[in-house]
Amino acid sequence: MVDMHRKRVLITGAAGGIGLCVAREFARAGSDLVLTDINAGGLEIAKKELSGYGGEVFARVVDVTQKIEVDTLAKWVVDGLGGLDILINNAGIGYQGELADTGIETWNRLLGVNLLGPLYHVYAFLPHFRQRRSGHIVNISSGQAFFRLPTWGAYASIKAAFGIFSEILHYELRSYNVHVTTVYPFMVDTAFYRDIQAETWGGRLAMKLIPYYSMRPERVGRIIFKAVRKQANVERVSLLNDLGRYARNVPFATDLLARSGTRLLARKADRLA
Repeated sequence: MVDMHRKRVLITGAAGGIGLCVAREFARAGSDLVLTDINAGGLEIAKKELSGYGGEVFARVVDVTQKIEVDTLAKWVVDGLGGLDILINNAGIGYQGELADTGIETWNRLLGVNLLGPLYHVYAFLPHFRQRRSGHIVNISSGQAFFRLPTWGAYASIKAAFGIFSEILHYELRSYNVHVTTVYPFMVDTAFYRDIQAETWGGRLAMKLIPYYSMRPERVGRIIFKAVRKQANVERVSLLNDLGRYARNVPFATDLLARSGTRLLARKADRLA
């Protein structure tokens, strides 16, 4: 297990949810933190709280979809602060809607935050990691990469692509002594789902019941922290994600899940079944 004391850790989307809970774990371990988010007010609150653990805490407003902002951030961290040990790509947004009704603008927004944003960070810090021949990149995908439920197609497609990128990157960077951990959280009770506009009674019910069947962000934060300390290449967080992963190899189970999800979530369920 790697000692995290005085390690410099950058966490995107750190103003709340999983990002803030992960930051707390590193703060308790004595790490120095660089917190970024688009939410300036939330960042200041997080910085004030986490500074109480004794390590250095920096907060910076960054729009992950803007490459120039990410490159500027990387230059400041590397040249101004002296480098980075761990990069955690956590920032993300959700979306629920049938693929046929998902416009290109929505695709672009999802791609910008959930895929291009993390890629901008990876490529901004990769030269630094490779030159030092050390570093750790943590990419947070989603359990939707395994379950692929109807009405979550756009989100699941992008998160699956990000997971594939991250898992391959793990092997390609091993010769540079740069570790990559790919994380697949299951449903997590955070503000992530508050902006989801479900169009069916089933979808609205599923959103309302999230606190009762999802994981707490504090627990997920601890799991991610332990995975980083162990330098795990993949962390699926929940046994349900393992179930979803293996169910992909059972056509009957995959079809049953998709049909059930369509009936419950899809707006045109009676015509699609």
